[in-house]
Amino acid sequence: MKSYAMVIAAALAGGATASWAQSSVTIFGFMEAQVGRQTQQAPGTQMFDMGGSRIGFKGDEDLGGGLKAQFYLEHRFDPDTGLTNSGTFWKGGSWVGLSSKDWGSVKLGRWWSQAFLKSQYAADPFGMGTLGEGTYGSVGCGPAFRGGCLGAFWVNNSITYEHSVGGFSFGTQVSAERVGGGKRPWNVGVSYGDGPFYVGAGHERSNDGSSERWSTLAATYDFGAAKLHAGYGTGRDAVGTSRKNILAGVNVPVGAGALIASIDLQDQGGTRVEQLVSVGYKHFLSKQTNVFAVIANDNKAPAGTNKTGYALGVFHAF
Repeated sequence: MKSYAMVIAAALAGGATASWAQSSVTIFGFMEAQVGRQTQQAPGTQMFDMGGSRIGFKGDEDLGGGLKAQFYLEHRFDPDTGLTNSGTFWKGGSWVGLSSKDWGSVKLGRWWSQAFLKSQYAADPFGMGTLGEGTYGSVGCGPAFRGGCLGAFWVNNSITYEHSVGGFSFGTQVSAERVGGGKRPWNVGVSYGDGPFYVGAGHERSNDGSSERWSTLAATYDFGAAKLHAGYGTGRDAVGTSRKNILAGVNVPVGAGALIASIDLQDQGGTRVEQLVSVGYKHFLSKQTNVFAVIANDNKAPAGTNKTGYALGVFHAF
């Protein structure tokens, strides 16, 4: 696998001329905090962060001839405690790579699944940042689906290739290491965007080292007065149990904000395990700051958990 990375990197470097330039580094991120309660969770009001508050560092160096060296580091944390929200410090991404304007880019390290980036994310009108789609059904996981995720948000130890031409974008990714002594996780994603229309598709396998698989299709269309979202996912887990996700939604600009609504259906083994209907409003105080309110109902929530959820929150990007 290391040899594959070296071949691709050499191909990218082949078009570069010798030249030196200063590198640039950007600090970025956002913080989000919500107060409310989540569907399919234990009763009680909580403070939570579903968008993934983060601080990151990214940079590039122009090597000449259209070639750049790049790096990316992104830390996730809980704004209510300031603590890391998982055992992975650089949870959002950690890679170094080369990119060429003609040949695309190669990234070595931890990075977004290309199936997620090109497909699943576009399906959700809430942007996977609120309880409106907080169960992450489009990635084949969440409280409703039992037994872990079929899709992946990120892949560790990965070699990622991405390239865009016109409105087309393509990405493929494979782990350099087997997971748990099993198979190597891999995925592929492709998308096309032209004006108001966007469509993306993805397929991923063996994210836990087993024979699990997850395929998705997403599409959006912006009419101006409203933007429609749709997504479909299907797959099987390691023991052959089927999972299915159907997501549809709309984003309607209203003054300085937007009215957002969605329905998210999840089936596992032929049984409906989630039927989540969500409505929310987001008000933009600036390009970087918004406040929002969401209410959601899931009539398939198990006994003893919240069938209805709500959230009031603040988001600020920097």
